[in-house]
Amino acid sequence: MFKHLGETFEPFYREFAEMYDPNTEVGKRRIEQIKGVLQKYSPVKSGRVLDIGCNAGVSTFALEELGFEVVGIDIDRKAIEKARENAKLRNSKAQFYIMDAKRLEFDDESFDLVVTLGYNLPHFSIYDFDEIVREAYRVLKPDGAIIVDYSDFVKALSAGIIKDVYVEEPFIAYHKGFDFKGGSRELFYVNLSEGYTFTMKTYLWSQWIVEFILRKVGFNVRTYPLTSMSVITIGEKKWSDNDDL
Repeated sequence: MFKHLGETFEPFYREFAEMYDPNTEVGKRRIEQIKGVLQKYSPVKSGRVLDIGCNAGVSTFALEELGFEVVGIDIDRKAIEKARENAKLRNSKAQFYIMDAKRLEFDDESFDLVVTLGYNLPHFSIYDFDEIVREAYRVLKPDGAIIVDYSDFVKALSAGIIKDVYVEEPFIAYHKGFDFKGGSRELFYVNLSEGYTFTMKTYLWSQWIVEFILRKVGFNVRTYPLTSMSVITIGEKKWSDNDDL
């Protein structure tokens, strides 16, 4: 008999923990990858950064290695505890807090840059992200910017990449369906070796949705391709004459 764990991301993050651990080879490669993307695209090169959805600190430490003063936040207590442990191991000055990105506990205009890296958007509904962007705008200085990386799920759908069954060792994942009213997708995961199942709901994102929310709040927006299905969108708080609308 398989035990059903309900709707949760926890088994997924546990099994693929090395991806989010800055001390593993995978984590180190991700740090270098993030540094490369930021060096190429970030309009802000120094100052204080808020890293939203920092998990165990991969993106936070990438930012710190680029010379930023970084504050990482995540709503997951275990993730923040791990990030703080990693900070001690690295003699890092980064600060980590358990915090809801929709209710930031920071003063107005207290950051030069806000980022959410590592493809965090599937965790957020369009309503969540709208609140997050409003809070980001509030805490950013007048010349500040927000950077978001994500996969264009609508593009993936149109390209026929979405499958009914995935094998992601140790899981087999089954596509259960889409909620087009709520903008999400549900997957049913089975771990045959350990005898448990769980469901995972992820939200569907595309470039035009992200850009619309950023523009609506007041950002000047630019988007650049990273891979065939992944992009990075940058919102600058100060409008310029070179706006790429």
